[in-house]
Amino acid sequence: MKKIKFNISFLLIIALTVSGLRCTKLETKVYSQIINDNFWKTPAEIAAGKIPAYAALQSLAGGNSGVYWEHEISSDEMITPTRGGDWGDGGNWTNIWYHTETPDAGNIGGAWQTIYDGVGKCNFIIYTLTHLDPAPSTLDVDVAEMEVLRSYFYYHALDLFGNIPYVTNFKQDPTTVATVPRAQVFDSLVSVLKKDLPLLSTAHDLTTYGKINKYVAQCILAKLYLNAEVYTGTPKWTECIEQCQSIQDAGFTLMSNYYDNFKDGSAQESSTENIFVVPYKAGIVPSWGGNYINVSSIMANNAAYTFLQLGMGNNGMSTTTAFYKFYDTTAVYETRVVDGNTNAYKTFNDQRTGQFLKGQQYVKGITYPPHQDILYKSSNTSPVGLGGAGEAGALMIYDDQSQLPLSYFDTMNLISNPAPYFRLAGLRNIKYWPDAGGNVGDNISNDVPLFRFSDILLMKAEAELRAGIDLDDALENVNMVRRRAYSGSTAYDWTSGQLTLDNLYAERAREMAWEMVRRQDMIRFGHFLEARTIPTKPADDADKHTYLLPIPSSVILSNPNIAQNPGY
Repeated sequence: MKKIKFNISFLLIIALTVSGLRCTKLETKVYSQIINDNFWKTPAEIAAGKIPAYAALQSLAGGNSGVYWEHEISSDEMITPTRGGDWGDGGNWTNIWYHTETPDAGNIGGAWQTIYDGVGKCNFIIYTLTHLDPAPSTLDVDVAEMEVLRSYFYYHALDLFGNIPYVTNFKQDPTTVATVPRAQVFDSLVSVLKKDLPLLSTAHDLTTYGKINKYVAQCILAKLYLNAEVYTGTPKWTECIEQCQSIQDAGFTLMSNYYDNFKDGSAQESSTENIFVVPYKAGIVPSWGGNYINVSSIMANNAAYTFLQLGMGNNGMSTTTAFYKFYDTTAVYETRVVDGNTNAYKTFNDQRTGQFLKGQQYVKGITYPPHQDILYKSSNTSPVGLGGAGEAGALMIYDDQSQLPLSYFDTMNLISNPAPYFRLAGLRNIKYWPDAGGNVGDNISNDVPLFRFSDILLMKAEAELRAGIDLDDALENVNMVRRRAYSGSTAYDWTSGQLTLDNLYAERAREMAWEMVRRQDMIRFGHFLEARTIPTKPADDADKHTYLLPIPSSVILSNPNIAQNPGY
């Protein structure tokens, strides 16, 4: 599997030869006919030719991804406060949290460009494939694969921007590109996905790892149907249930260790739960930052001592009290003498609670998996940090800049504070486990799941509850997720009376944190416009215009046929 990942990264060079079709200008670059005549001949060359479309996912799921930021920071689960002079950036991050971004915002433009670069690469490859002479024997399958991948990019455009240009022809005249109503885009995506389903591979193993197969198409359909009432005004609960059931029948199962879905290595690559992932490889894929949002940027200075990881940490994204309250923080406590130190350890009952760093951090105080044997107190208070490595055997980590013990806290009364202690405000997420001993900086090798089976189970349960269909099945699906969270114990199973929308909303918070679904969930459950406290975010305008992001100003200026979303 490592070889597969390396080959994918190596072929990123091909991406440099393919121009993304941006709907801001819809420019096309002229390519020599010799390129197509000398390439696209063998199955291996066709497979390589499709790589740029997959490479576009790396900008969506990681790096400085506007798509990721918009999904996450606009919700209640992620915040990027201004700590002293860090992360001010002209209000770039606080405006996402407050839902006050304008069409000129950098992350808005970045999200749009990322999505339409992916769309453009898919359209170029589809155009190339359909104009090969002779046509390859796998033409229909190859085109279906690219159409489904394109649909994934459009799914994010539909979700974030609503009414959008929907372009499927690489040669479409730019002057004819116009805004398409959200409901019409929804119908088009559903039609394409249903058409392509019978053509796609039904394998879900290393041969389809990180690639489009039938189940990826069904995941996109399930997500569209789950949010259909938001997108179109008409609910599609039974259709969502049908797609989720088909995925469930395919034999996906939950991993016993929640974190094996996110930790680089054989466990992640052989996950029976991950349905679709974006592969990364430190120093190779991609070279400009990788998926550092998931690990590196959520640690303060000297958190490297916690994981023996070098070259990482810029103290950005975190979470607050309100979101952390969703988690079960009950734990089993134990005191042990280690190397002459009296150490106190805890193991959370719910595996998922361990994804957040809270309290004082110690050298190697967190081990894998991060929910168990957490060192949270020690008789050894010798400092590590403070401009150096500290004395031999020291455990208690200090922050270099503030000179304070590295102790994270979740309460934020302000979103901006220059006080030294505020560098430690917000809980850091370690869901994507950093391998110890490396010096990879922001380039880490954790692959990023885009669809997981646990999400499918919770989606199905929600649709069944909302439709009033097969509530026993809904309860069992939720309890499957909860039993895994509690390491197989049935003691935390819900009763039928606990199967409510409010409880499902909280369960999704625990299970799916930082996986680009929370904004969507908050809108669907009716919580997105609510005021937030600590730090304060006023209630949004009654017109609900912030359900959609503004179309970037550059797009509107370059094409008068593209209309701005209401309220902007």
